[in-house]
Amino acid sequence: MIFNTAHHLQSFALRHSMVVVFSVALFSFYPLRGETPTEPKGGAEIRDEQRSVNDLLGAPLINNPDSSIATENTSFSEETAYSKQQDEKARLKSKELGATQNSEDAKAVIREVLGLDASPSVKTDFRKASLLQLASHAEQKKAYEEAQKYLSEYLQRYSDDALIPVVLLRQGDLFRKMGAYDLERQKYYDVIKSAPKVKLGGRFDLNYVKRIAFIARSQIADSFYEEAGKLPQHRAKDKYVSASEMYGRLTTAELADKRVITLKLVRSLYKQGDYDGVVSAGSNYFQKFKNGPERDVDEVRYLMLDSARRGPSATQDYLAGYRDWFGSPPGHGGNGEALKWRFKAARDLAGELFNEGKYADSLAFYRTLAGLLSGTVTRPEEYLYLMLDIKRALSRAEALEADGTPGPEISSSIEPMLLDIQERAKSSSVQLPLVNAVSSDRGKAGIGAVADWSSLKPALVKTLDDLAADCEKAYTAILPILYRIALCNEKIPAQSALGDYEKIRVGVMDVEAKPGVVSENVVFSNQGVKLHILKKPAAGTDPQGVLICVWHGIPAPGTELKSEDGGETVKIVDFVGLANLANGTNLHEKSLPLKLVSDMTSWRISTLKWEESFKKQVAEIAN
Repeated sequence: MIFNTAHHLQSFALRHSMVVVFSVALFSFYPLRGETPTEPKGGAEIRDEQRSVNDLLGAPLINNPDSSIATENTSFSEETAYSKQQDEKARLKSKELGATQNSEDAKAVIREVLGLDASPSVKTDFRKASLLQLASHAEQKKAYEEAQKYLSEYLQRYSDDALIPVVLLRQGDLFRKMGAYDLERQKYYDVIKSAPKVKLGGRFDLNYVKRIAFIARSQIADSFYEEAGKLPQHRAKDKYVSASEMYGRLTTAELADKRVITLKLVRSLYKQGDYDGVVSAGSNYFQKFKNGPERDVDEVRYLMLDSARRGPSATQDYLAGYRDWFGSPPGHGGNGEALKWRFKAARDLAGELFNEGKYADSLAFYRTLAGLLSGTVTRPEEYLYLMLDIKRALSRAEALEADGTPGPEISSSIEPMLLDIQERAKSSSVQLPLVNAVSSDRGKAGIGAVADWSSLKPALVKTLDDLAADCEKAYTAILPILYRIALCNEKIPAQSALGDYEKIRVGVMDVEAKPGVVSENVVFSNQGVKLHILKKPAAGTDPQGVLICVWHGIPAPGTELKSEDGGETVKIVDFVGLANLANGTNLHEKSLPLKLVSDMTSWRISTLKWEESFKKQVAEIAN
């Protein structure tokens, strides 16, 4: 069969999917023992087709390229050294075809191979591989119609080929990418019909038939589910029903990953609103796979609990299931993927319960949500302490540097401060990889070694920026939740919301003050700034690391403030807070939602403090 390259390459128009390239066995090309030498001695080199005649005859019939012996008139069926060489070249080119990156490179290889005098069987295998490879290249450039044409050409030319079910699967995958779900599923049904017709032999055995048919069935279920997700709710239900029916049958299939299929069954039942079905399928999931891997456990738990409170069999005590769930450790070490379902559940429940006036329950789930959003750092104000500690160490080191102090002496001078910073970070579960790395290098240098200031300084500066970014991320997430927590506390009798509001405008500062002036609950202010001492330092005569709530304004180094009760003054040495992170960010002004939270918090603090003072005065009058 003569293959017209130009004609067929022009008729191939479209796209790509799972790359399928035939692996053709390669044969070693060496002269066989006992072969008669056929290369003429001396003279000009003869052409390959002339050499093939000599090979077949075993004698140097053609000695010169201008011989009158017409090789084109001859057709020999025996395999010659020349034909072996041509087949070997074609097989090697098949590997090149599979490694091509685009259609143009593939077509260049195809033209070269089809120009060889390879055997018909080798060329047929190569044409099959060519159609599949061209379809893959078309798919890669999202030319799906072009890819379909290549695959359709394959089906027409090689209708009894063992790879027909694979080609049909690829067509189905292309139709899904084109959004043609009905056509996609029809291709999968064609796979199921064609698979039993495959001629068994070699790697195309009964297992191949079973696997290809199972893939088609599972793809049909996935197709229904995906299509439903793109439809309006009133039209999607029937598709989800079809998907769940298919998944239900697949759960008993021999080749199924029953854990994955059961998970997909639970999802499709939930989407169609069959909440009792979700509870039943979910229970089956945990019964059969309780000792399996932890992935997807939280998703199934969420779907079951949400269904239990929505379904016809819902009880009033549905919150107990959520409390047990949140009390259990998350899978995968608590990463974002494992926690996302807990985020969703806590957020939905807390908001719903708040709107229903169930403030105590809402408060519990808002606190759970705040803990999840904080991650491993359970006290986010620790970011502020660490930033102030590093700024303090840098300030001391830079003063020594300005005086010309040698680098080793600078490092040695601030080493106790660095050890305190590392200890605080460790106890707070805050990561300081750069500082720890420098300390590790120092430890490897031996006892008494100190870190080189030239490497320590940039590590501290970069760590300061990293802590500011981490702090900003954490507080951006939890500030609205802290505000909701405070609102819940306001609604609960005998609860004080002031402490929760003050966490929203938190900061830490170093000050100069007389002993005993910095005490908890003391308020300091001037015309621009007003702050409330939440927690004084644990030890030390110099007030460093004082936790405060800034009621309004932004504390700045050098600012003097006077206490509202005794008239004592303090002078701010340094400040790090949500209104002024180490990188200069004012988190309260970062976005409109955060500004509203900050402004409302400031107003509520003032109101609550006034109410507290008023009640105190009333009580004194009554006494």
